[in-house]
Amino acid sequence: MPKLKPLGYDEFARKLVRAGYLPIRKTKHMIYYHPEKHITIPLPHKHSRDIPKGLLHKLIKEMGMAREVFEQL
Repeated sequence: MPKLKPLGYDEFARKLVRAGYLPIRKTKHMIYYHPEKHITIPLPHKHSRDIPKGLLHKLIKEMGMAREVFEQL
């Protein structure tokens, strides 16, 4: 399986929206919600950097999505 490419917070937010997640709240973290799956994903505001690999893996796992499917969004 190829390595996960670095991804910025803004690009991850766009992929969340493409996957059907809706932004519902903005506090210290932007909160995205999927109405059909009833899953909530918090995304911190650090727009100038890439998401660390460990956090990226955790977020994709929380979405209940295969890595290959996520990369195609």
